Amino acid sequence: ILSMPRRHQMLVMIAAVSSATNAASISGQSYDALVLGSGLTESILAASLAAQGKRVLQLDGAGKAGGESASLSLKELYQRLLGDDAAPESKLGNADEYAVDLTPKLLLASGAELQLFVESGLWAHMDFRRLHRSFIYRRRADGEPDIHRIVSSAEDVLKTRMLPPIDKARALQLFVWLDQFNEDDAATYTAGRINKRRLPLQKMNAQSFFKYWELSPPTAELIAQGLGRFPGSYKSLRRFPAAQLVRQMKAYKDAFRTFPHMTSPYVYPAGGLGSALQQATGKVLEAHGGASRLNEPPHEILFDEGGRACGVVTAEGKIRADCVIASPSYAGSYVQENYQVVRLYAVLGHAPNKCKDAKSCALVLPGAHIARKHPIYLFSSGSTHSVGPAGKYIVVLSTRIEGETEDLSALAVAKRELSAALPLLKPAKKLLAEISRVCEPAPDQAAEGLHVLSSCDETILFAGVAAEAQRVLHRIAADEL
Repeated sequence: ILSMPRRHQMLVMIAAVSSATNAASISGQSYDALVLGSGLTESILAASLAAQGKRVLQLDGAGKAGGESASLSLKELYQRLLGDDAAPESKLGNADEYAVDLTPKLLLASGAELQLFVESGLWAHMDFRRLHRSFIYRRRADGEPDIHRIVSSAEDVLKTRMLPPIDKARALQLFVWLDQFNEDDAATYTAGRINKRRLPLQKMNAQSFFKYWELSPPTAELIAQGLGRFPGSYKSLRRFPAAQLVRQMKAYKDAFRTFPHMTSPYVYPAGGLGSALQQATGKVLEAHGGASRLNEPPHEILFDEGGRACGVVTAEGKIRADCVIASPSYAGSYVQENYQVVRLYAVLGHAPNKCKDAKSCALVLPGAHIARKHPIYLFSSGSTHSVGPAGKYIVVLSTRIEGETEDLSALAVAKRELSAALPLLKPAKKLLAEISRVCEPAPDQAAEGLHVLSSCDETILFAGVAAEAQRVLHRIAADEL
């Protein structure tokens, strides 16, 4: 069973949690951990630490939960991107029925990503629903674009038009081997029907792995980019570990078996990830003696005489903690810009073109097929996940910016960088765009007890958030030892 409270219940409960936690004084209090920011990674970490028995306080100076990953009504999105006086057109329907995630992230229904939500207690407070389809974009030999379901099973191999006949039998052997593979069982590393060989996955690169199966480069690239969620080209597989690729392919396949009737490996929460996650985090923190507070900006991070982070200063006074976790927006000189991302937010009256009328979907457009270095990602949903009114689809396109942005509007940059995907949106009822910085911890500005986070990447996958959260959790555990 995936269902939890409905979206409208969520919004009321978020307000109730915020009101209750804001009522209590935090000045002079001491916590096991302070989390500065209410974005995706911050909330995952806050809930995970609370579930471990720690007393956690989450602070954010914004009045809206979610930070740069908030879920916004259509009016809030217009005001954010077009100015305070902007208002949605009446043809788009009730603006309050929209919940547009600024950085949508799809949760793979297996492995470490799912485990984070279950072990932290977040899953019990969120209404996750299945994503209808997961697609990959290819450019055919005649130059025409084509979109297909990602090949994820032996049955898909037999049915798909993407694989040449000579590769189908070889790919089928690979998929049969993947089904029985268990990373913890050495006996399952053996492959081959006649000339059996134990695959040295820990020593191989991903390109060598595909060469063992005698797959052509286009087929290997297709499987890596789809099933393996690998963002690069066939050539770059030489620099990627085979063990990691197999792990990612296995997790994708296993996700179809987590819940009944899965037609993609992903799930997504009703009402938007930003809103649903923050509501759930507030509940988990409160249950373990902690709190989540909005409109409470931390003015300064405190350090003890030894240079270790030990708390923050707010308008109410000093708050002490054993460690401080800071989003990039609160980390000051402890972060540096890595690159920029552009996102396009579209309201459609139809599912994205060529996506086979999917009620909700994910699509990756690999860079090699659209004359770019980096992929374009597409997320689409509507009433299925309570993020839009009936008959309307919210589509978010995102990619890493490769060209210059000076003197260009965000929409102009989006149309240039995302041009390969724009035909999928026609006709669009509205297009809005935003450019954001992706920051990472500055390597020369580390401090004990201070755990600085990276920004959300350009993908629509939760994998990056999960990896970042795991990195910080491991570091906190190591510090305690």
